Amino acid sequence: MPPAPPGAAARHLAPDLARGTLLLLIAIAYAPAYLEVASASVGAHPAGGGALDTAARTLAVLVVDNRAFPMFAALFGYGLVVLIDKRRAAGACDVQARRLVRRRSLVLLAFGFAHAVLVFPGEILGAYGVAGLMVAGLLAGPRRGLLSTAVAAGAVSTVLVTGAAWAGWYSGREPIAGYTRAADWVERIALWPVTPLVVLATYPLLPALLLGAWAGRRRLLHEPRRHRRLLAWAAATGITVSLAGAAPSALIASGALADPAWAEAALGVQTLTGMAGGLGYAALFGLIAAAVEQRRTPVVRALAAAGRRSLTVYLLSSGLLALVLHRDLLGAGSHLNSAGATAVAAGCWLVAVLAALALEGAGRPGPADALLRHWSEHGRARGGSG
Repeated sequence: MPPAPPGAAARHLAPDLARGTLLLLIAIAYAPAYLEVASASVGAHPAGGGALDTAARTLAVLVVDNRAFPMFAALFGYGLVVLIDKRRAAGACDVQARRLVRRRSLVLLAFGFAHAVLVFPGEILGAYGVAGLMVAGLLAGPRRGLLSTAVAAGAVSTVLVTGAAWAGWYSGREPIAGYTRAADWVERIALWPVTPLVVLATYPLLPALLLGAWAGRRRLLHEPRRHRRLLAWAAATGITVSLAGAAPSALIASGALADPAWAEAALGVQTLTGMAGGLGYAALFGLIAAAVEQRRTPVVRALAAAGRRSLTVYLLSSGLLALVLHRDLLGAGSHLNSAGATAVAAGCWLVAVLAALALEGAGRPGPADALLRHWSEHGRARGGSG
């Protein structure tokens, strides 16, 4: 997942707590893609199953699908602004700070390529890497520029998502490439250069990233107590819009509505309002962090440890998910429906969180996060002052 900025000092609870928790939602969102079932429900979800499967599918459509990704895009934008501010405080000029953002984005692209080829072809690190390259020049600028560009990007996303929904992009279940044939590996490699661009074009990640950067300029999650009123408004508004926008698709997923002629339009609305949901979730975690800052329970400490190692936890939980569910590996996805896949996703995430907690106890960073930092910083050292 989009990682937190480097440096052990001055960590803020809200972004780490949000990352650690939302990694669970990412795992839940990925899990249905591995299921081997004959018929489809909504999006990537299978149809059929028992009452628990229906409940899991409906809840995922209502509060998870297309909500976690914009949430992490917002946190990614927030983290990049924090990174720039740290470089400025250390004496770097804006040119140097932007170069560091671009290098960091390129390293994310490299991680995304490895993840897509080895684990999950529909992964999102590559999309975040491309988005970081696109907006690096804006992030050091004033808040007004970030906000106006976010509004413009939101308008473009609305048009693109509407077109994608009309074309049926969000429905249907395509099998994930396997591991046993040469053609499977060719497919994984060939599709990756296109996938990040398609993700950016068909999901509102870029405006969420820019709004997250705008929030970073205002330091909303650094000092959530000072901004409690704004965060409460953002959480209530964003989550309400998100639930309303997802409700028609959730009703279809539950079976309360037969698959209507407007199902594709419902999926388009569900996708668009996911940005409001993702931003609302981010604001909600700011409020939670303000409430628990002074009395961190073991659960809060574990989630924060995972958030501090978000790239490592993301890759580990995704790899475990593929190992358990993929038809060419342990193959559990051939025998499960929505509830079982959700349980497996939660279990894989929990293992990754426990690994992060063990690293926290040992005073060590996540391996993937450390590599990201090293490669970004190594490029800075070699690149000179610019």
